[in-house]
Amino acid sequence: MNSDGARTIHLVYSAVHQAYKQAPTVWTLQECTRVLTAIMAAKAFSWRVIGITPAALDEFAAAGFYSKSRQGITRAHLRPRIDTVRKLLLPDKPLSERELFETWLANDHTILCAKGENKPAIPKYIAIENEDGTLFSCHGKLAGWHHRKREREFLKELFAGRARHSLVAPPV
Repeated sequence: MNSDGARTIHLVYSAVHQAYKQAPTVWTLQECTRVLTAIMAAKAFSWRVIGITPAALDEFAAAGFYSKSRQGITRAHLRPRIDTVRKLLLPDKPLSERELFETWLANDHTILCAKGENKPAIPKYIAIENEDGTLFSCHGKLAGWHHRKREREFLKELFAGRARHSLVAPPV
């Protein structure tokens, strides 16, 4: 993200922080979570996919590794977004731009999961390397993710070698 993008996101966050501090019964934690989720949505750095459940991988395999509508595969946050927003709003003063993005990125990891798995108790998953966030990126999308040839090839390789991957338990 360029510096103008980061700066303006920080400005909106600071305004939300101030509104929350001045009128927490109007600007509730839930309202602030909606606003901050909206400004962070569709950015290359948001909702970074770092894993996939075995059931989701099986669903993709059954569909030829394509993403199809009504397939039921979603992204599940390992930490609820409301908990992340709480961390951002609790300090008396807004976090610095650097602290805002460090906090958001550290707490915004997702996994791909099958229908019925996106619950408070997220199942174990296969970890994937996606440090740059380019796999399953939501960049430019308000919902969903990009599912191109690169993602299909990645999923095929992951499925073929799944026996080598151990499952990771989500953080508690």
